[in-house]
Amino acid sequence: MKIRKITFLIAVIGLCFNLFAQQVAMTDSQIKPDDKLASPGKKTTTKNTPPLIVKDSETVYVSEGNKTYVNKNLPIYLKFSTTPNGETHDLKSLSHPEDTEPLYLDTEGANYIRTKWAVDPETKEYAYPLREIQMELYADSKPPVVRPVFNSSALYKKNDVTYYGNDLSIEFVEWDEQSGVKSSFWSLNNKDWSTGGVDFKNESTDEYSFAYYSVDNVNNYTDTKTVSFVYDKTAPKTTLNKTTNGNYVFGPKTSLQFEVIEEHSGLKSTYFKLADNAYIKVRSDQTMPSSMQDGEYELSYYSVDNVINGEDLRIEKVYLDKIAPQSTLNATSSFMDGKRLYVSPSSKISLSATDNKAGVDEIMYSTRGVSNETYDESFSIQNYHGMTFVSFTATDMVGNVEIKNQQEIFVDSLRPSTQIEFVGDYFEVANRYYINESTQLKLTSSDQNSGVAYTEYSAIGSDFKKYDDTFKLSNEGYNGIMYRSVDNVDNVEYSKSIDLYLDKKGPEIVFNFSNQPIGEEDGIKIYPVGTRLFLGATDDQSGTNSIAYQVNNQKEVYYSSPKTIDISEKKAFKRGKVFEVKITTTDLVKNATSETIKFKIED
Repeated sequence: MKIRKITFLIAVIGLCFNLFAQQVAMTDSQIKPDDKLASPGKKTTTKNTPPLIVKDSETVYVSEGNKTYVNKNLPIYLKFSTTPNGETHDLKSLSHPEDTEPLYLDTEGANYIRTKWAVDPETKEYAYPLREIQMELYADSKPPVVRPVFNSSALYKKNDVTYYGNDLSIEFVEWDEQSGVKSSFWSLNNKDWSTGGVDFKNESTDEYSFAYYSVDNVNNYTDTKTVSFVYDKTAPKTTLNKTTNGNYVFGPKTSLQFEVIEEHSGLKSTYFKLADNAYIKVRSDQTMPSSMQDGEYELSYYSVDNVINGEDLRIEKVYLDKIAPQSTLNATSSFMDGKRLYVSPSSKISLSATDNKAGVDEIMYSTRGVSNETYDESFSIQNYHGMTFVSFTATDMVGNVEIKNQQEIFVDSLRPSTQIEFVGDYFEVANRYYINESTQLKLTSSDQNSGVAYTEYSAIGSDFKKYDDTFKLSNEGYNGIMYRSVDNVDNVEYSKSIDLYLDKKGPEIVFNFSNQPIGEEDGIKIYPVGTRLFLGATDDQSGTNSIAYQVNNQKEVYYSSPKTIDISEKKAFKRGKVFEVKITTTDLVKNATSETIKFKIED
């Protein structure tokens, strides 16, 4: 009995285990996971795993440490031989044959086939010290643990979609508790399965489904899982928008607006700089740096998407316009006196502006009855007389606003007034004025506000001409004169007129003797004693003013009545004497006529 027990133990130690699979072997290229893929941005696990791979000894794996692993789910048939290559015999349980035909391992990990004591192969005696024989067989029923690692410097998630940048690669982190990982498999967008890492450098920007699974060394498979993501290696495309005037002229308050085309992960940021300054991240209300001076610059800019794809640098020539427009006020029929501008109600006030670069956008103004109106055409200040103002300011196309101007304005609605004066002799009767050819006409004018610009006059029916200085008339007889003044804002006086009569000649002398001559001596007529001399004068224009006479160079006597010249009654004319009488007469404008007569008185 003792000898049989030892023999049995020796025979058991020499057992050679051959484990056979019950399934048909398949090649790696035939491994196909479930075709169902997850929606973008989500990871799914399929319930149906790929078919199990069975090859010769594929479900039995001997590690480098000589540990033998077998798939725990497979049946085991025990056989032994008494020689290394001899005939094998089934090893069965007589008491419970159903437990060993076939045998299933009960414990994950190490399982033991034992004999009680080790026997020395030489002496066939117990080996001392006594030790139990344990032959390990490792059972492995659990699939590996596998996790894909997405190596990328940038990851972005939005609306359950995951985006990776252009340096994306995928590798696996694998672990198996027992037999170890044999291999991990992956497929992109349902294409052929591959092993190893994934490098996306040669892939295009697109949406991808990444399916993967792993198998250990005894053909335990993981479930096939699918991860959806977007591989984005396309940089944004940025354009600097032109300003409202259609060019690249910006003001200090003009918003820098960039149009960015980014179709995948989305825009992260846009950056810009002027000249050699540092780059600035563009804000929603971004304007030019306040420290920059007016002038032309190179503006460099680029955009970066949410997975740090940066586009190539772009450069535009831009002009930073920090100079506000300059506006001016002009008016027709106006007059400037110091800082005060005089206008009339009919004057047209116009506003204009110039700008150094961007161009004028609008001019705003305020005045009587108008507040902050956009200027579009000239205007007048009507139905008003007195002091007022016009304030105005211009804005250019990039928002530079001029400091408000204010012009003091006096609205002059009154007409000037002109008077005519006579320098010299004149005579007026019934609104008719008589003058002689030496009489000068003088025009004087006045204006209460803007002042007189000029005075003009004309003969009735003729064109007006400007008055410079006193003037005389040359046409004898009736002369109708019109005159008026114009002030400095073109208020025109209503024309005035005057009826003038130019009297160039003195009166005509008329004299008569009371008797006819009785003879003549040396060309001198002789009148009888008692002859009386009568004097008179007529004038066609202004009328006779005076008649005077002088006898033989004696004192001149003015004629006042016929008696004063009744020389015979005064015994003025003596017989036998020659008399010389000088007669002088004047009209009402002091034109004078003189005439001398000689005669002799005899008995």
